Amino acid sequence: MHAAAESVLVLGSAGFIGSALCTHLARQGHHVHALGRSQADGNQAGITHMRGSIEDRHLLRDALGKCNRVVYAASMTTPGVSARDPSLEVLGNLLPLTRLLECAAEFPGRRIVYLSSGGAIYGDEAANAVESRPLRPRSYYGAGKAAAEAFLHACVATGDCSAVILRPSNLYGPGQRVTKGFAIVPTMFDRASDGKAFQIWGDGSTVRDYCYIDDLVEAVTAALFSPLQRQVNVYNVSSGQTASILELIDACQIASGRSINVEFKPARGVDVACVSPSHQLIADELGWTAHVDLASGLRRTWAWHQSSTLA
Repeated sequence: MHAAAESVLVLGSAGFIGSALCTHLARQGHHVHALGRSQADGNQAGITHMRGSIEDRHLLRDALGKCNRVVYAASMTTPGVSARDPSLEVLGNLLPLTRLLECAAEFPGRRIVYLSSGGAIYGDEAANAVESRPLRPRSYYGAGKAAAEAFLHACVATGDCSAVILRPSNLYGPGQRVTKGFAIVPTMFDRASDGKAFQIWGDGSTVRDYCYIDDLVEAVTAALFSPLQRQVNVYNVSSGQTASILELIDACQIASGRSINVEFKPARGVDVACVSPSHQLIADELGWTAHVDLASGLRRTWAWHQSSTLA
């Protein structure tokens, strides 16, 4: 059963997560106010596109006056980007978030869903990590996510709003573009297409949980509309389907029907051996579980990769 129609503000609407979420919510009958740095091509029923900056107070206040529910899916960095310039975590991510929280304080009762990270904040203790585990990020990117979560806790403590913090595992699926040092599945499919070597840092034994974009979107939807247990609710979003780098290469070769050449590089100190956060809490409290298995998700992603390459 779908929730009654609501107006939802999506920040970061032009990104991988934001664009998929906007489409999903509009198809469910909700009205989406989509704020992003770039505007999507074409018009889609149920989506009002707003091109601009999250730091624009006037734009935020106008949108918050129309929307009781907010999704913060915006991000200006990747782990590699903030490793080179840690200040970008503050300037590009924390500052815009605090601007939203500042404006949201003027509109009581808003629910904010924030997309954090299940892979960057637990540190070495990321195998079957539960939400109550202490945060020990090993990168500036992870530190930025942990700081953002702290700001959300403070916002709820000092104002009249609620928050849901989602910590997704490694996401993949149609619509995900390659960013240098980020987005492993489309990078592997690019290497399957162009024949260049895929670089493996270490021996390829590091393990990650992989969650398909449609499953993540369903988790965000549940976070938006389900009854909440607390004023601040933190959930891992993981599929329970893990693969090492070498296993993922094999799976991508099967999905694409092509070989992927590999090049081994020295291991990096920041890489955690296993990232597989537990999804038990979100299953118990919001009734969410992943439905798309890795093999099916990779086939769908490869089909999209081929069609987007030819377009």
